[in-house]
Amino acid sequence: MSRVRLFMAASVDGYIATADGGLDWLEPYDGSDFGYDRLMAEVEVVVVGRTTFDLIAGFPAWPYPGKRVVVLTHRPLLSPPAGVECHAGDVAALTERLRRQCSADIFIDGGAQTVRAFLDADLIDHLDLFTIPILLGQGIPRFLPSRRRTSLRLADSETMAQGVVRSTYLRP
Repeated sequence: MSRVRLFMAASVDGYIATADGGLDWLEPYDGSDFGYDRLMAEVEVVVVGRTTFDLIAGFPAWPYPGKRVVVLTHRPLLSPPAGVECHAGDVAALTERLRRQCSADIFIDGGAQTVRAFLDADLIDHLDLFTIPILLGQGIPRFLPSRRRTSLRLADSETMAQGVVRSTYLRP
């Protein structure tokens, strides 16, 4: 069965972006291999929220070439790239459908509200969490408050290039 995976970087103080959604603090790490290419080789579908989609749609290069992308939104997308579809319903129903259709993993690529919806529904099986050695002081938190307590098992932890720490957690 397809695993639902999270692959997310945050500052030491737990922020995934600046208060205005900025990611410029991650630029010094752009050239480093933190396993993203391996992740993308193992996933068939990428799920993103509308805010994340609008941000990445403005990138110079589309970050998901050859992947099916599902955008969680109630608003229509204007001229989406090939392979992009919308979903306005329940994330549990979406996950059930994707697991039936997919032979590879499903990657939840944010943002924070999308991650929260999948965590609240107890759907994320595999979390690769990266801690970047910077204190932002404020911003968008990695995890929004939740209605659910979720126990995880630490599967691996390693210090990577430039002092980045990757911690891999699995649902027991």
